[in-house]
Amino acid sequence: MILPAAAFSQTPDCSKFREGKFRIADTRAGVVTIADRRGGYQTESSEALKAIVRFKITWQDNCTYTLRLDKVLRNENKIDFPYNMEVHVKIVATGTDSYTQETSSSLTNGTYNVVVTKIN
Repeated sequence: MILPAAAFSQTPDCSKFREGKFRIADTRAGVVTIADRRGGYQTESSEALKAIVRFKITWQDNCTYTLRLDKVLRNENKIDFPYNMEVHVKIVATGTDSYTQETSSSLTNGTYNVVVTKIN
């Protein structure tokens, strides 16, 4: 009886998702975003929003990180991106080439889950 409980309480292996290119299908916002995570930055582009923004990424542990808005690179729709915008992310489950993240931000109340697929 102890083994099944231990299997479900294991922390997911998030290390393979620290860098790369990802497709984020945010069904809550109805937007698909492509994120390119390299080194200490994550650049996100969305054709629907006609925007490209760069975040500074800070890893708290293997599966938890914070994105802080660093620079708006493109903003054709003139979206008001707050200069102090933060997104808090916790990877709660991993698969072969995807993971589920629990997301909260300084712009929204509460948390929600989004599936992220690695595309390279």
